[in-house]
Amino acid sequence: MPLRPIMLTRPPVEIMLDDGFWDELIEGGFREVCVSWMAFLNEVENGEPLPSHEEARPRVLSFFEDKGDQFEYVPIIKPDESLYDGLNLSPPTRSDEFDPNFGELRDAFQRASAKGINLYLFDDKSYFEISGYPAGPEGARGFSCWNDPQVAKYLVARTRDYVNQLPMFSGIVLDGPDNKWEIAPGARDDLFAENCVCDHCQSAARSMGLDLMKLIDALAAFKLEMQQLNDEKVEGFLLNTRGFLGAADWWLSHPELLDLLRFRYRTIEDHMKREYEGIKRHLPEFTVMASSRTPSYVALTGHALSRRSAYADYQLPKLYLWAGNQPGFRYTVSNYANTIAEWNPSLSRENVVALTERILGIEFPADYPVEKFDDPATSSFYEQVAGDEMRKMIHLTGDVDKLIPFIALEHFGGPQIQPQEVRDLLRTLENSGISRYIFFHYGVITDDVWNVLTEFSK
Repeated sequence: MPLRPIMLTRPPVEIMLDDGFWDELIEGGFREVCVSWMAFLNEVENGEPLPSHEEARPRVLSFFEDKGDQFEYVPIIKPDESLYDGLNLSPPTRSDEFDPNFGELRDAFQRASAKGINLYLFDDKSYFEISGYPAGPEGARGFSCWNDPQVAKYLVARTRDYVNQLPMFSGIVLDGPDNKWEIAPGARDDLFAENCVCDHCQSAARSMGLDLMKLIDALAAFKLEMQQLNDEKVEGFLLNTRGFLGAADWWLSHPELLDLLRFRYRTIEDHMKREYEGIKRHLPEFTVMASSRTPSYVALTGHALSRRSAYADYQLPKLYLWAGNQPGFRYTVSNYANTIAEWNPSLSRENVVALTERILGIEFPADYPVEKFDDPATSSFYEQVAGDEMRKMIHLTGDVDKLIPFIALEHFGGPQIQPQEVRDLLRTLENSGISRYIFFHYGVITDDVWNVLTEFSK
């Protein structure tokens, strides 16, 4: 049975005005499209340099021919202000001069729908000014904290606004939010470097009988503990955490860390339930899909895959497997091994690797150890490590048909996984019983990768 892929797009949305764009996707086996960053590109001085380093698709690159090299993002819709009454978060707006552009794009979406394309919105909180997420009171995360109930209410209002103006859209992908999971100092997602302590977070902790500042202090103490390892400590830990009950003693001796995980689970869950239930209250037939990280470190981010069927119609864990750049799986695993080694120079390499495997719940293939992670991955990596991640997803979600993993070549300009790796990844998806995936994103696809994607979708 062929895989059923969803293509995620980014600006320029203007390429969607040409029916050839939709015909190309249909020919390639893509009959579902998630439109990310609902924004027109407007040429300006001192704007964002485009196209970005990662763009490869000829249709995208041709848009920029005979244009300047700097652009601003202009929201495609003018908001219906009545939907946001009572909120202290305001949606972005635009001038009337873009009304004709919106009309053309709306008509293109309607034609795509008539061709049998299923269309989804995308909520990307890390780019709130583009996707419609407001620049409200800034917390440590750079946008309004998700523990503020107004944030979920805003998302519901924004979704209704899009659907009222673009009724051909049938669902939305909720991207996160995530707590941080990295340990490398300076990494974007360093879990030790930044924790929100806004009033909403502290109130949420108090409602659970917890002191947020004590939890953060416990995290700092744990970091210090991780910097004071020796072979005896690590070997003892490895010996005593082999069985199902083996880790109980460790967790009972670190109760604040267990409370921190409970806090992260509870607050992410409460936020996503508010979004899901709010959308379903107004749009009961609307499909709500929610992303997360891969199972090896999803617990740190605050997502409990086994519980999310109560507030997501489909689950979209991110199988981002590249090395050399965030937030790739191999990048994260290498960071754990390298950081543990740098913090503890007396630790044997064997124990560094064994501890990394135990913390993340993975086992490195014999022909592809962590030291080789900057090289293209072997087929055994996809069969064993990526395959285990998929099997964990299936077990935790409980329904393979409700599972749609993200896959991607890279992020933020890092080294891409190779076409053969894409083939190995898609083959592993098929073998695991997963029948759908979402590809991030259209603009990065070379002809060689396109050929692999279409090979599995027909």
